[in-house]
Amino acid sequence: NNNFFYSAPEMIEGLGVNLSYTPSGGSTRPDGSVSFALAYTGVEGLTIGYATDDNGLSGTSKLETETMYAKYAFGSFTVGVQSSEADGGNSNDDDEFSAHGITYQVNDDLTLSYGSNVREIVGGTDQEATAIGASYTMGSLGISLSFNQIDNINNSSSNDREAYQLGL
Repeated sequence: NNNFFYSAPEMIEGLGVNLSYTPSGGSTRPDGSVSFALAYTGVEGLTIGYATDDNGLSGTSKLETETMYAKYAFGSFTVGVQSSEADGGNSNDDDEFSAHGITYQVNDDLTLSYGSNVREIVGGTDQEATAIGASYTMGSLGISLSFNQIDNINNSSSNDREAYQLGL
């Protein structure tokens, strides 16, 4: 196995680095596959990250992806955002995704949350999802409730769903 994976020790305090390389492999993988990820946690409560990958394939099987995100926890709040993109071997294989969310810890027992995301595919209808939730704990017992709505599932304008979830 000629795969290479490297996780660098922190050269800069709070910065994590991961690298991966798979060499070319004849007709199944004409180019080497290269991936890397960076994550920075050097500020209290903040995490920022970026990652990219090239699968090393060619033609319509080629896929290049990248994602970046940020999460910040302060006081009783935690907020997060993410943006991702995938570029396939065909122009209609391109895909973009963005999301954001927030949680609020009311007290040690009660947490409220909200999240939303959008997935865009070239030539399709945007898929949009929203979730609202609450959880409450009493000692070793917890209860959670959420409402989820997804419009245009698989980028089809006639495929919408709503769901409620209760957990105990």
